[in-house]
Amino acid sequence: MKINSIKKMLTVTLAVTMVLGSALTVSAADVSGNSSTGSASQSTVSGNQSTGNTGSTSSDTVSGNGSTVTETNNVVPASVASSGSSSASTGSSAASSSVQVVSANAPVSIAGTSVRTTVAGSIKVDSLQGVAVITPLAEVKASLGLTDKQTPYIIAFDTDLKKSSKAMQCVNAAADSLGASFVTAINVTLGAKENGKIVSLSNGSAGMVVGLPKKADTSKTYYVICVQPGGVVTVLQDQDDSPASVTFEIKAGLATYAVVAK
Repeated sequence: MKINSIKKMLTVTLAVTMVLGSALTVSAADVSGNSSTGSASQSTVSGNQSTGNTGSTSSDTVSGNGSTVTETNNVVPASVASSGSSSASTGSSAASSSVQVVSANAPVSIAGTSVRTTVAGSIKVDSLQGVAVITPLAEVKASLGLTDKQTPYIIAFDTDLKKSSKAMQCVNAAADSLGASFVTAINVTLGAKENGKIVSLSNGSAGMVVGLPKKADTSKTYYVICVQPGGVVTVLQDQDDSPASVTFEIKAGLATYAVVAK
């Protein structure tokens, strides 16, 4: 599946007490703060974010204008991590019953429509009416560069400002620049499983479809704002024709995907 994206350039103001500023324009910003205008490109702010195989937290650093701010964010709930990997040493028996462990090719309800997810995963998303990967399994494996012993795997869960503060600040700024309103956000890790363990990946992608919340205004146009580690913000167009769902591209590794309406 080919997914097209619209990339917006965002200028990020950094200070010692503020990681990301709220004033953003459609332009490019390098880590030193210099900017140049452009119609379709992306902005990267220096930063590090690691997921680990089954860890529940990660550290994200954003640098610029002579200041560095480091913050630890909860990126994978313990219940999701433990259900998604047999290598977790604790928490497996305490995993929340609301975590849905989905097998590859299993039917998933997307806003009332049955869709088969091509990739297995651990899902704990209450804010959307279903989550499924729809790119054929063979294409996902090829895109991720997996070996014969590895299979694609996703971990998806609801997030908010408390759980992913810097990512959500990027989301809010991008939504403002679009003139769009925030609907909800999820964190998704696209990785692989090998011998029962989660393998972190950094290259490749897959197509995902999500069902909009029941009370969503289907007369509006929906976008997905993707925030990757390091502050890379990409605005993705809906790739399907259904007013009740949104189809977009997810990247290998961890990222925040926010649904916004305009």
